[in-house]
Amino acid sequence: MKTPEKQNRNSALITPKDFIERNTFRGLWAVVRDWLIIAAAIAVSLFADHWLVWLASVWVIGVMQFALAEAVLHEASHYNLFRSRQLHHRLQFLYAWPFMQTMRDYQNEHSDHHRYLMSDRDQTATDYQMYGLAKDNPNLFFIWFLKPFTFYPTWHYLRHGNAALDRANWLPLGLFWGGVLGLASALGQAQNLFLYWVVPLLWVYPMLNYWSEIEEHYNTRDGSRSNLGKLTNFFTHNEGFHSVHHRFPTIPFYNLPKAHAAFVGEEADISRGFFDTYRQLRIKH
Repeated sequence: MKTPEKQNRNSALITPKDFIERNTFRGLWAVVRDWLIIAAAIAVSLFADHWLVWLASVWVIGVMQFALAEAVLHEASHYNLFRSRQLHHRLQFLYAWPFMQTMRDYQNEHSDHHRYLMSDRDQTATDYQMYGLAKDNPNLFFIWFLKPFTFYPTWHYLRHGNAALDRANWLPLGLFWGGVLGLASALGQAQNLFLYWVVPLLWVYPMLNYWSEIEEHYNTRDGSRSNLGKLTNFFTHNEGFHSVHHRFPTIPFYNLPKAHAAFVGEEADISRGFFDTYRQLRIKH
């Protein structure tokens, strides 16, 4: 067994480069896993043919939409998924276009987020103003618990949070969605496309994105907050390890827990779950 002194000396040798790698298989599996869960949720709902099962499937699908459109696309924007940079762009029909996003649009916005965190050039700061968080005494209970269920996140997603707002993205998104709608209609599945894709995309996915954006940076001491909830990070590819990501954005998602343990101390902004985050949002520093 190593003595504490040796452990400390060995820990001092650890550098961010020890966690930086590109594993195409693990990146592809992350994408495939999410789509398999979506397919399973749809299959179970169709087999059960009950509205309660459909409602549960909508939430499962919405969670996986968030995993793909935020966690996976986010990793792709940093070129952390595959060894080939071009592959990140070629496979965006799996994690960008289905959610009305594009790699180019996401990269441009996310680059500003990292470079100008919480400044007037960061979309997150602009979103906080629209959410009502920039007020002197924001009603955090309403903003965190009630506002998401008013369909405000849906309105925000349609008005401010999708790549179709930029005409430069109309061609790829139009071709993709034209093909999807045409195929669904030809196979007589237009209704199921609406029930199992459009509904969670316009209801659950925007809510999860809304909560995530608030959690990651609002009322933090060092700029970013990590959510270490195991279930959340399992389904969202360690999206909760946000502090270490902002410090070392080239570390891929599967190495973030180890990097967090190596470089982020307990004094950092760390949440253990949904209600713990709310508690931290209200703390006055």
